Amino acid sequence: MKIRLSGGVVASGRHAWIARPSGPRRLLDQADARPGTPVALGPERAPAGDVANAVRELSLLVADGGAVAAGAGVDLGGGFRSARLDGARGDQRDAVLAALRTVGLHGADRLGERAGVLVALFGPAVTRRVGAAAARAAEEGRWAALHLASAASDVLGPEQLERVLALEAPEGVDLTPGGSPSVLAGYLRRVLEQVSPPRRLALILDLWERVAERRTGLARRDARLATQSRRDRVADLRKRRRHDDDEHILWQVRIDLENEQPSLADIARWTPGRWYWHERLQRVFADAIAATALLRTAAAVADHGLEDGLERSAPVLRAAATLMPDWAAGKAARRVPGLTGLPVRPGAYVRDLARRLAAGKPMDAKFAAYTRPRLACARDFALVVIEDVGRVMGDMVGTHDDLLREWSPSLQSWREGAGYGRPPAEWDGIAPWTGPMLGDLEPLRRRLTPDQDPATAETAADLLWYADLVDALARLYGHERAQPTPGTGDPWFDHDPPPAGEPLTPRLDSVMGAVSGAAQLVALGGVPPGAPRTWAALTAGLMSATAIAEALTGDFAVPAPLAALDGAAVPGTPLRLKIARSARDVAGWADYMGNCIAGPAYVEEAREGRSGLAGLYDADGLLVVNAELVALRPASRGWRVAEIAARFNDAPDEALEQRFREWVAALPGAVRDETEQAPDELPPVRPARRRAAPRLVEEVGPALGELVLRSWAQAAPEALGALSAVAGTGPDAALVRLRRFGGPQLTGAVGRALDEGATDLVRLWTASGLRPLRSALDALDPALRGRFDQLPLLLGEPPLPKTLRRLVKLPAVADAYSLDLVARRVRRAIGLLAVRDDPVIARAFAKPTAEPLLCALSIATTCAAPDIRLVSVAPPRTTSVPGYPATTLEDEEGPWQRALPAARELGTDTAVFWDEIAEHGLRVPESWLAHGGWAALWSRAHTHRR
Repeated sequence: MKIRLSGGVVASGRHAWIARPSGPRRLLDQADARPGTPVALGPERAPAGDVANAVRELSLLVADGGAVAAGAGVDLGGGFRSARLDGARGDQRDAVLAALRTVGLHGADRLGERAGVLVALFGPAVTRRVGAAAARAAEEGRWAALHLASAASDVLGPEQLERVLALEAPEGVDLTPGGSPSVLAGYLRRVLEQVSPPRRLALILDLWERVAERRTGLARRDARLATQSRRDRVADLRKRRRHDDDEHILWQVRIDLENEQPSLADIARWTPGRWYWHERLQRVFADAIAATALLRTAAAVADHGLEDGLERSAPVLRAAATLMPDWAAGKAARRVPGLTGLPVRPGAYVRDLARRLAAGKPMDAKFAAYTRPRLACARDFALVVIEDVGRVMGDMVGTHDDLLREWSPSLQSWREGAGYGRPPAEWDGIAPWTGPMLGDLEPLRRRLTPDQDPATAETAADLLWYADLVDALARLYGHERAQPTPGTGDPWFDHDPPPAGEPLTPRLDSVMGAVSGAAQLVALGGVPPGAPRTWAALTAGLMSATAIAEALTGDFAVPAPLAALDGAAVPGTPLRLKIARSARDVAGWADYMGNCIAGPAYVEEAREGRSGLAGLYDADGLLVVNAELVALRPASRGWRVAEIAARFNDAPDEALEQRFREWVAALPGAVRDETEQAPDELPPVRPARRRAAPRLVEEVGPALGELVLRSWAQAAPEALGALSAVAGTGPDAALVRLRRFGGPQLTGAVGRALDEGATDLVRLWTASGLRPLRSALDALDPALRGRFDQLPLLLGEPPLPKTLRRLVKLPAVADAYSLDLVARRVRRAIGLLAVRDDPVIARAFAKPTAEPLLCALSIATTCAAPDIRLVSVAPPRTTSVPGYPATTLEDEEGPWQRALPAARELGTDTAVFWDEIAEHGLRVPESWLAHGGWAALWSRAHTHRR
């Protein structure tokens, strides 16, 4: 039996066993197991003991590294190796990296020869230095750097990969959670292919720093929130404080009326005096200070540990503790039957902690058990105190402004211990509250003189202490400070504001999330800026494209059977179905999921009602899976799941996928709404039939196919001859092999072919300029081209819209599309060799060369300004290029202007061409001029103008 494995490999003469609860089971038919199932491959007549041991080792491997690790061909002992059946997602780098993480560097020999492992991870251009750097990363457990380097090997050279492999992530922070290296590699190619090669490394390194900063912030937020109780005590505290307020009011009524048992009428006639309002202000002020102290202490303990965090917080706790006398602390801690055991005011816990610290007791487990519960309710206290401040201000502003202006508790001791969270010189107050409280006084920032101590000018009426409370709560949630929410009413600040940014703005929560978000923008029509120096500049340039704004507009024509299921539970799962209603819905999904569901092809189908885009949410409201649902033909037959994927295009849970597919298959199809006609009535006159919507494949396919066949016959022999030398295969297999190469793989293959003399640079340049599909599109009827404005996308990089994918699968078009695609990529490989100053280019220019080739490569090196030895062949701010015959850079009909499109195909940003000419002049690598200088080189090129 021949077993087809992942990657298209066929294992002949070997047999496969899979793990089952009853023990190893031999596969007699590949259809007996799901695609991608891990198997143990071994000899047919292997002893039962060896089979059992191999399957046991396979199960351990899969348990530790996932099913993907089995695809690495790990030695299982007894002549067995792991493998996966055909149909698995990802490529060999995913399998090798997963297996390497499982077996460790000491067990790397189980994966086969070292060279094979390195090629799987980094491609055929891998060097010994890269291998050594990878070994160090694996030994030190820097798997995120290894993950990123493996993915980036398609867009970076070996020396650049060494820089990536040397990266270190912050301790305890994973920068690459979720997503396989192969998926990340595809996203990186899409994002960086239009960026000049020298800038790619800088962008990846900057991305690493930005994601590390973000992930560190998220880890800090998680650690701070972990100091708080998982149980929400806010409602309990509200009841406790309300009871305490009621008791206090009744006590005040009895004192004022001098009556221990006042009647209801007496209470109704009672009016609170000035002392009552003053006491309410003082209580809520002291509570806010105490809650702030608890919050800051909880954050310090999370950041620095219990002992160091408490030592740092001791001045804050002491300052807050002075605002609550002993009798008030005892009253606040008094238990009330039926209500929460927490004290009614946070100052009681602040005093407890300050007293324990002053006692100097050892900070052992007993001390920790005393401290942590008192910090665990800091958030709950803060939330109820913030509410109380708003309630007091609402009761007093406008009715008791004179009392507010008279109230002036001292802040001196608090500021000595706590300092300032916000710069007082920038504090304008909270206008609706501080205005009545300050009266004729100006806001704090205007009262302060440059050399004045803020504590001597600040008053309680400035309410900076209230902002400190909300800021401390915001820091517990990982923010630098709370964000103002002007015009929204109290609390006037948001302690946990949502991330800013439009839909589709790439997230920095992980490397995969950031790159997939940027790739989504490219797929929607975003174009990288000319020379981005940072990741932020790159994504800002992509977001500025008009196509992005257009992609976020428009509602979907959701088919009625799918619309009726919106919000329905998926049987047999804990998930609920949500149907996307607009482009913004799927933009939000794509932003979180890191997939292409907001791409033009999916959105176009959904807008026309030809498909439904769905999200599956778990009980916590978290998006788990995206799916595309399309109608069977005819539509009355029902529905099917066309595509389904988890986050970052990972495979969803097998059981979940199977149940969802079965459920969708059982959904009713679309039913045409027809009204019955009365028998005595004449049939209505049928309206004129509307013209069918244009069908690209049916209308363009025949005409384009005929034109392609003519162009193919003229171009194919010469093009395939040169390209097969690069692929190292026969002409029939060259295009398939070259399309599978990543960027560095293809660049290495081009360099080797030129170095070994399998082809020459002029021949390869000429072959890569033969584009049968482009020629056929140029010859296509202009009326057809005008009707289908998507056709120019055929001359760009994948992915293509769905209709164009169908078009290029036509037998008459498929090979021509592959040739055009490979030719463009070969051009980019040549450009990369040139800006690296690879010796194969210099040796090629020592022989007769071609004028278009020389002009294009000269423009490429001038624009890229690589860090190599460059020589000016034309002075700055001059357009005349020396040599015979003489040429000028600005001549529209001259060779330099004609070479600009070819230079762009080399991966060059020609927008900076004239800036570089003005500053440096036309420059080429010094190595190109080794045989007679520029004049001789130009002469050799002019004699051969192809």
